[in-house]
Amino acid sequence: MRIDAGAGVTHMKFHKLIHGFVLLCILAGGALTFWYAKGNTQLQLVAGLVTTIAYVAWGIIHHALQGDLHRNVVIEYVLIGSIAIVLLLTLAV
Repeated sequence: MRIDAGAGVTHMKFHKLIHGFVLLCILAGGALTFWYAKGNTQLQLVAGLVTTIAYVAWGIIHHALQGDLHRNVVIEYVLIGSIAIVLLLTLAV
């Protein structure tokens, strides 16, 4: 009996592509919304906050599906998101 290892690799590549595409959509959507709202600081802050929350949620879901979700991973995504929010708030003032 022969086992086709190539099918599993292709399946994994497809999932990585989908995960990457979703992340790209989150970040591109946030950047486009931020750009569209130029001149409206409040809307830009909301766009940044929503994008950050989506990024953190994506990271947690991604790692949960990959089976390597650990406390350190969650802390890392939350810290990166927090830095982004602090940077936005700093630049908005």
